Amino acid sequence: MSRAKATILCIDDHWNGLIGRKMLLEQNGYEVLEASGGDEGLKLFLSRNVDAVVVDYQMPGMNGDVVAEKIKRINSHVPIMLLSAYGPLPKNKLRAVDSFLTKSQPPKILLSKLQGLLGDQHKPFFSRWLDQWKNRNQVSS
Repeated sequence: MSRAKATILCIDDHWNGLIGRKMLLEQNGYEVLEASGGDEGLKLFLSRNVDAVVVDYQMPGMNGDVVAEKIKRINSHVPIMLLSAYGPLPKNKLRAVDSFLTKSQPPKILLSKLQGLLGDQHKPFFSRWLDQWKNRNQVSS
């Protein structure tokens, strides 16, 4: 039985960004859990059913790429979107994420990418794996 709303875990140490994203996502039909850091985010992830994670890259204590790696070890099927106020990140920081956006992107881009990630969950495992491999290795089909 599927839930009516997808549950998104948002993790960001900046309160304004966290609440702004929460409002945007809730206005678009998502249930949102918020965490102000990596440890809190991991605890929420372990205690609740989460359909996707949106995590900030640069946070005190534990950066978003480390949070993403830990989440993928727990459940590799949950899509993760990494956000950063900075330009492109090195590939090694993106290994465990399914999507990367700079925070300067318009909200409609975040919503579109998130919807795509959630839609990908319904693809067969090999198709998801191949898509992720192509994205990580920048191979065009």
